[in-house]
Amino acid sequence: MLNQNDRRRLEAIERQLRDEDPEFARRFSHWPPEGTRRWRSWPVLVLVLGCLGVLLALVVLSPALFLLSAAGVTAGWIGLARRHRKEAGPPGDSPSLW
Repeated sequence: MLNQNDRRRLEAIERQLRDEDPEFARRFSHWPPEGTRRWRSWPVLVLVLGCLGVLLALVVLSPALFLLSAAGVTAGWIGLARRHRKEAGPPGDSPSLW
């Protein structure tokens, strides 16, 4: 937590940045950057495709497809767990996915 003096200094730096280079300051007004949101959904996509692959492998009895799909399910689950932990903050704030 910042004390009052640090907050005032930070606000002064922000004002100076907006005055000197408004385009640069505007880039930081929307955080996270626009392009990063697209990559946040990859664990869900990998998990769904992995589950579909597992079901298909069970129907056609393909061990190679089953192993590849199981790896996809595992990667998707790990990706979701990591994202959940990152968004949850410090340990103990929220229940775990495990």
